[in-house]
Amino acid sequence: MTNDFKNKQSSGARPPRLSPEGYAAKKKAEKEAIYQLLDNTASEVVQSPEKFKAYLDVQSRMDRYTANNTLLMYKQFPQASQIKEFDDWAAEGVKVNKGSKTFIILDPYEYTKKDGTIGIDFNLKRVLDVSQTNGKRPAAPTANRDPRKLVAVMLDSAPINIESVSELPYPDMGAFYKNEDQTLYVKRDIGDSVALCQCVAQELGHAELSMNSEVYYSRRDMGFQAVCIGYMLCKKYGVDTQNFAIDRIPDELKNKEPKEIKAELGKTQKAFKEITARVSDELYRQRAERSKEQER
Repeated sequence: MTNDFKNKQSSGARPPRLSPEGYAAKKKAEKEAIYQLLDNTASEVVQSPEKFKAYLDVQSRMDRYTANNTLLMYKQFPQASQIKEFDDWAAEGVKVNKGSKTFIILDPYEYTKKDGTIGIDFNLKRVLDVSQTNGKRPAAPTANRDPRKLVAVMLDSAPINIESVSELPYPDMGAFYKNEDQTLYVKRDIGDSVALCQCVAQELGHAELSMNSEVYYSRRDMGFQAVCIGYMLCKKYGVDTQNFAIDRIPDELKNKEPKEIKAELGKTQKAFKEITARVSDELYRQRAERSKEQER
């Protein structure tokens, strides 16, 4: 499953070359082992609040990667922050540290079925993290980021109506998404900027899940997923996460089959990715505007 990158010297006769059939059987067995690892890990993380938090922490950093690949990273290399294949690191002039071992993610590709339709399958992709190289590691989110500025960016980039109100249906909430009119209501004059940021992040999770839902959206049914999205958004951008009840994993999720667990985690990841993509675009736009102003 892994390769050891070190100076290799001849140590005797090479193993016999596999026949095409033998090679195909070997590759099939490797893929089946990864699929089994993926299923086992999906079932494992939802049974333990500590493991589930660790999984969410990986997903918060690796927002562009699917839930399946995040599960594989969590299991094989949970500290991952930037991953590439050996040749891609080499092409950038980055050297892999001696003794580093690859870990595996799934790389999708399209193929044509016998009936002419397009199908999707996966190759096994062996990657290395930047921490296994002499490359520069991505900067970690700063804990000093102003939560109110992050709230402004999240709201400015949200594809829903935003209204400021003096009261909400639930007094303890700083924001509330109402699916019936696709509006996020934000309470005025909240002194606790961290609490406001946490509420907005979680309610944006509700909004995104609602927009992605193919059936009737149930706020109650999607509540835990929205909590996870709020947690990951705050974790990614350096805002306190202690108020998110990610340890209260629903029994319904715990009792699902691996395929169903992966599907639920996939919905959460998709919504999280779409929000972070908009936030990143807005942050980039603001930086570009500031650069133009400085050049004048």
